[in-house]
Amino acid sequence: METLLGRRRADFLVEWPSADTLCKQKFSSPRCEAHKLVQRLADGNRCGSTVCPGKSTPMINPLKEVEVNRFVLRHPRVTEALADMCIAQITDIHLGRWVKPRHLLQIVEFVNEHEPHLVALTGDYVGYNTDDIAPCIQTLGELEPPTYAVLGNHDHWASTEQTQNEFERAEIPLLTNERVRFAHGDTEITVVGVDDHVTRHADVEAAFDGHEDEGFCLTLNHVPAVAPACAEKGSHLILSGHTHGFQFNVPGVTHKIAESFGTEYYAGPYRLGESYLYISRGLGSASWPWRIRAKPEITFFDLRPSKEIHLELVESETMSVKHRP
Repeated sequence: METLLGRRRADFLVEWPSADTLCKQKFSSPRCEAHKLVQRLADGNRCGSTVCPGKSTPMINPLKEVEVNRFVLRHPRVTEALADMCIAQITDIHLGRWVKPRHLLQIVEFVNEHEPHLVALTGDYVGYNTDDIAPCIQTLGELEPPTYAVLGNHDHWASTEQTQNEFERAEIPLLTNERVRFAHGDTEITVVGVDDHVTRHADVEAAFDGHEDEGFCLTLNHVPAVAPACAEKGSHLILSGHTHGFQFNVPGVTHKIAESFGTEYYAGPYRLGESYLYISRGLGSASWPWRIRAKPEITFFDLRPSKEIHLELVESETMSVKHRP
């Protein structure tokens, strides 16, 4: 497993420098072409110029506009009893400097209105400030559907114990390398939660210990690096975050940046054998606020029975978040 996980360094840790650092630091390493591009984007935002002559480069503040994506997952392990099941994913909130409780509450209310059957929270609820933990998780406690959560690297860095305690107060089950059975109508699915890989708390073996062929299996984990191992253990849908989609999406460039970090997984869906990994771009940011063609995201997944395995985007809309109190 160490070899499998070690191949994808970007999934092990992707932390951007601060905005001020981006605007001041000069990069000289041959591997830093990606960072030079980000520096130009940052400089362009400050001076009002654009990266490409004749083309605008929109800088999107987190949670000003949120992309709402709805997918249909067709899979042989989805029975007729699961045919109406909907799963929502919220990740990488990073409550603090740019994302406030009032912004998150709008997201929570939006999800409640769409009435998913289960909500998956996949880590990084705050940045670094322990004072943000309680307001964030208390707001998430307003989610009406059954909700499960896992921790991300920032949650361990801020305070593992305090985060665990707040989830307990909010009555949201926190899955720490373990699995549960979730009832949906007359049937059940397995929900697996894998702890954070960056801080070396992930234990895929423990999370899937005793897992057998029990129908459809959903896995929540923060860092995509553990996804291949989860797929090998029998998970059918793996929901991750962590990367923020690199917070910018430049055709012909972003995937090369991912390759330079040794990963092919950074945003969106990936087929892994009989499983699908989905990496959400998340809502917030801990280091710098700008997003270029990589809007904040919440995602819904509708399960459908099928002889084939296929994940299809069926609807995409933009949700506007009010920033005035």
